[in-house]
Amino acid sequence: MKANSNDDGKAVKPTAALSRPRLGRLPTDPTAANRRQRFRILDFANPSGTRSFRVQGMNRQSRYIRENYADIKAAELRRIELETEWLTRQPYESAVRATSLTEAQVRLAESAFLRLDADDELPLAVAYWLEHGRNKAVVESPRLDAALTAFLEWLATTPTMREITKTNLAWRLKMFGNNTPNLRVADFTPDTIDTYLAQRKAGPATKDNDRRGISRFFSWCIERPRRWARTNPCHEVHVAQGDAAPPTVLTVAECERLLRAAESYKAGVMVPYLVTCLFAGLRPYEAARLTWPQVNLADDEIRLEASQTKTNRARVVTIGPTLKAWLQAYQGKPFHPGAWRKHFVRVKAKAGFSTASGNPWTPDICRHTAISHYFRQCGSYGETAEAFGNSEAIIKTHYQGRVSTTDTAKFYAIRPTKGAK
Repeated sequence: MKANSNDDGKAVKPTAALSRPRLGRLPTDPTAANRRQRFRILDFANPSGTRSFRVQGMNRQSRYIRENYADIKAAELRRIELETEWLTRQPYESAVRATSLTEAQVRLAESAFLRLDADDELPLAVAYWLEHGRNKAVVESPRLDAALTAFLEWLATTPTMREITKTNLAWRLKMFGNNTPNLRVADFTPDTIDTYLAQRKAGPATKDNDRRGISRFFSWCIERPRRWARTNPCHEVHVAQGDAAPPTVLTVAECERLLRAAESYKAGVMVPYLVTCLFAGLRPYEAARLTWPQVNLADDEIRLEASQTKTNRARVVTIGPTLKAWLQAYQGKPFHPGAWRKHFVRVKAKAGFSTASGNPWTPDICRHTAISHYFRQCGSYGETAEAFGNSEAIIKTHYQGRVSTTDTAKFYAIRPTKGAK
């Protein structure tokens, strides 16, 4: 609070003593009462033309106090402190004194000191906050519903994600929003996420995918310019995976039943999609994005662009004799026809795959079947990994020994019905 600490008595002359000054107001006429005060406030006109207020008087240690302040309120508070110290006969450090802090500021200060190991740590803590913490502070934090609405609007227009990723992420986040309290984004904790995942009736893999999707949302909330939260609660949430189930493979009889069902359904509208999954091992969304210009029947290869693959790397898939026969028989039919999902459900049911029949369909089962037979035929980890966009470790762990040589011969012998168009 000190200012104008010119206390050598030479540069400035006192003009008048103050009579029982009140905060914010400067009395002008000295009185006998003011002169009798042990500590007085004097009004000064500095050589620079500025005004200051001097608190002066003798304390119990016979030390003459002479301190200048630029503000009358600060000077009055200091005068009261000195008077209190004299009356209570306590040293300055332990005396009860006046303060310019509000009641709320006093409470906050008391709370801060209680959390520190030493009083002198407070300035260090404030300095660290000003340098490292203030720029990361949460200015505002909307509630979950509002934040999710903003995120889904951004998700619909961002070019950085594939459509299938957007659809999957939006679905998981809508479920999260419908089954979670509408808290402020900054108030979510790892326990909140754990509670949500615990109530999900799903396997470990699905729960972990839920966690990843929710984490992507919170990361977006933390990013500039939003700064709606400082930490991502999902970073401390872990979903126990347990032992991964081995990949499920179709038997040769199931493969033939599936393809015959596809041939007999609506002139084979689902055949191109199914044969690229079953004989080329394309992932479902890779097959769904495939177009006929990418199919080179003259050179027996399919080129997948980076935007179409899971790994974001372009890949060339060899067209074997069996796949070529099927593609030639149904050339020109779309790989992803309209009402695709409805058609696919009906073809699977016709082939005997349904939950009601006790033989549910397993996701990626066509791809697992293709890789297993391909590896049995070529016997090369590297070649198989390159052909299907996997690593050699994955091939060794999951696909060797799944089928027999006899099964592989029968698998590649499945051909389209004569005269199919």
